[in-house]
Parts: sequence; structure tokens; C-alpha cells
Amino acid sequence: MDTRNDYRILLALDAYDRLEKRVRSWVLPWPIEKGKAMNALSGIHKDLLKLRFSFLPYRMILESQELNDLVSEARLLYSLLFPRESSSIHVPAKGVHAVAEVKYALSILLGLPSRIRLGDDNVPEHAVDILGAEVVDVDELGEGLKETRASTGSFALTVVTNIGDIRKGQVRAIAILPPVEFRGVVSEAMYASDVISSELIGKRVGVDLVDRHVRAIVIDIARNIR
Repeated sequence: MDTRNDYRILLALDAYDRLEKRVRSWVLPWPIEKGKAMNALSGIHKDLLKLRFSFLPYRMILESQELNDLVSEARLLYSLLFPRESSSIHVPAKGVHAVAEVKYALSILLGLPSRIRLGDDNVPEHAVDILGAEVVDVDELGEGLKETRASTGSFALTVVTNIGDIRKGQVRAIAILPPVEFRGVVSEAMYASDVISSELIGKRVGVDLVDRHVRAIVIDIARNIR
């Protein structure tokens, strides 16, 4: 496995970078133990670099101490950045994007084993989670955009889209990507397919059904990792 250039590991390094910047300039309305968070991030970075230059097959990576430690450190970091009391604290509008980006980056790290399990092939779409989701709400946002909610059955995400025929009740693939703000609304994912079977709700959607725009986004992110 060409771990040095594997998109899954490169996007995990990008997730580390996003978290490191957010922790250093913490702006959310609850305190964190910044020293402990930075120590966890340091451990994550070291493990990612070891994995990147391991050139191991995916089965050996799944059994590696580095991957196990990385997930443990990411779980610790989640608990440090989102303590229980944070769930009851109102997040001002200017902090919504920060919350979304931190959660996205943590999901990339915590989900790395499941994506490595997809095999040795270096497929850009395998670097992010692409799941079947039901459109549960659609509102006009203006300028041809719609604000929607899409549910995987386990969680729901806000998705801003320009798909003209998006409708409540449709099932489409959503790609969970770095959050982007449109007209004051933070979009946490993008629709990545035409309408698909409801049997795929909550399941990973095959690359053959996924819009190639997802591939372009992943490649663009990975290009910035040295």
C-alpha cells in the first residue's frame, strides 16, 4: 500500500491541521484543557506520520499499534473539546462553522479504520464517508440554493445544495466534507448522487454511484499536504 500518497491518510493529516488551528485559537463559549488537547494532537500527528511512511498493506495497518493509539487519542480529544456541559451551551452564529469543522475533523480521524478497511487501492472517494441519507427537510435559501436536512438514520446533517429537483423523502448519497458556509448557513456535507434506493440509508455508497465532483474535492485537499 502506497501509504505516503494514500488519500485516506492525507485527509487525516488535513483533519489534524484543522484541529490544531482550531484548538490554538479556541473561540467556542466553553473552556477546554488546551494543554491536554495539544498533547493529544501531538500524539495523533506522530501516529499519522508513522502510518504515512509505513508502506504496510491495509490489513497490517488495521492491526498496528499506531492506528489503535490514534483512535484512542482522537476519542480523548473529542471528550476534551466537547465536554458534557457543552451540549447545553448556546453556540453563537459565528461559532457554528468552528463546531462543524471540529466535528468533521474528528470524524475523519475516528473513522480512519473503517476507511482503511476498504483495501489497498488508493481511491479518492474512500478518503471520506459517503453514506445513503434521506432528505427530511427542504427550505429555500435564495439565489438558487436550498437548505436541507439529510438523515442517515443515525445522525442528521445540514446540506446546502443547488439541486433544483431535491425533494423531501428522496434518498441520495451524501459526502461528508469540510463544512462550507453559504448565505449564513453552514453546510456539513454535499449530495453526491442522483436518487438511490432506500436500502442504502446509513450504508456506504459505492463509488460507481458517486458524483465525480467528490473525487475532485478530495484530490484538491490532498494536494496541500506535504
